[in-house]
Amino acid sequence: MVLLKKILLNYGLYALLAISFTRLLLNIIEGGTHLDTAIILAITSIALTVAVIYVQNATNKADIAHAVNLTHVAKDLAQSNVNIAEELKFRTDAKQQVADRGRESAEDATQFAEKGRASAEDATLIAEKANKAKSDFLANMSHEIRTPMNAIIGLANILLNTKLDDKQKQCVSVLQTSADGLMVLINDLLDIDKIEAEVIELEDEPFNMTSLLERVISVMSVRAQEKGIGLNVHYEAGLYKTFMGDSGRIRQILLNLVGNAVKFTDEGTVSVFFANGGKGNGKKALTISVTDTGIGIPENKIVDIFGKFIQADSSITRRYGGTGLGLAISKSLAEQMGGSITVTSEVGVGSTFVLHLSLPVAKSETSKPVYQEHIIYLDKHENAMQLPILLVEDYDPNILVATTMLKNFGYRYEVARNGQEAVDKFSPDKYSLVLLDVEMPIMDGFETTRHIRKFEQAKGSSRVPVIAMTAHALKGDRDKCMAAGMNDYIPKPFNPHQLQAMLIKHIVKGTPKLAA
Repeated sequence: MVLLKKILLNYGLYALLAISFTRLLLNIIEGGTHLDTAIILAITSIALTVAVIYVQNATNKADIAHAVNLTHVAKDLAQSNVNIAEELKFRTDAKQQVADRGRESAEDATQFAEKGRASAEDATLIAEKANKAKSDFLANMSHEIRTPMNAIIGLANILLNTKLDDKQKQCVSVLQTSADGLMVLINDLLDIDKIEAEVIELEDEPFNMTSLLERVISVMSVRAQEKGIGLNVHYEAGLYKTFMGDSGRIRQILLNLVGNAVKFTDEGTVSVFFANGGKGNGKKALTISVTDTGIGIPENKIVDIFGKFIQADSSITRRYGGTGLGLAISKSLAEQMGGSITVTSEVGVGSTFVLHLSLPVAKSETSKPVYQEHIIYLDKHENAMQLPILLVEDYDPNILVATTMLKNFGYRYEVARNGQEAVDKFSPDKYSLVLLDVEMPIMDGFETTRHIRKFEQAKGSSRVPVIAMTAHALKGDRDKCMAAGMNDYIPKPFNPHQLQAMLIKHIVKGTPKLAA
């Protein structure tokens, strides 16, 4: 529309100019009175028209120049846009390349991580298999050691109750002490394995701490007397006595600490001091310190003594013996209970080990004793009136140990050398109790018990007590025996007191007796 207006305006101006020239020529040709005026008007019209045309042309040129400039600007802008687009494309391509490389790197990293994870899983499986192999090995070794050790310890106990001269008693005592030392070693090795595998479970039952300490002192006093050193215990006034916790593990820690103090003290005394601390969160802090006047520990060795198989000086092992496991086990047990063990020592002066614990106080001061070994021997004639005991055992030395003990107690007995023979012999009204080994040829103790229980159920008779008498003494072995239908469990090696206590527990009044 604007362009059309410009065209019409241009043509109109030229047409007006033509008309003005024509009028001027006509006026000149015609002449007249008004000639001068007409000519002046025509010339003026022509001049104005020419001026307007000039201005219009100048304007058009300016518009054209502006349009050209705008065209150049637009072209420059277009070129810039092209350049920018190319730059953006270049950068986009570069970013894409970076992204592709990043994706490739990420894929490589993922593959590497997957390989690393697979390697870690393989390493974990290998470690688990190694740990299981170690645990299985220790469990098997425990069983294989406990089986003959039962015969050694059992026969040593039996011999000590016979008429022996002084030399024979000395030999048997050394035999018994050495056997006890071997059992401590195997128990320590099993404890270390369980601690490393984090499978030790702590009990939470009421116990009397002073009774526990007195039992520890009673056990260790024999060794102290043999060495000619003093062993005493002191109690702080106003003590709490009954706590909740694992008395067996606390007793184990204290036996280690007091045992070490007695072992490394050649003269002087070993003193045990029990003190209460503050109370908070329903628990009572307590400390049990063991102070000796022994050889002492160099300051730079104090940290090392809590390591496994480590003692302060290699010469100590040659002089005093020991494996270096006791303190490592004690420290681990104390820490699992939320406590700790600290030590101060001076070479040639002595050492003080302190067990720090925080335990709940039992609601009542009356609790079961921490350890019971009160044996009531029944009259042999009364024992003889009971139905016989069926002993199921395949290892001849252990048969000798068990039958000798039963004979000394006054019990009658029969022997079966494997589970199948026991099942063939068994009848509910024939035996008062079954002492049953677990690992036997032909038929093991678990299957034997199941057969006995099925037989009793079919007959509708009462259940005869079945006692597992086994070298399987790891955590969970007792539960397996109970799950198979057994009534109780006595681990090998056992002493005469333990066996007699088990018999008294299960052969009670009312058990069928032989007809008079």
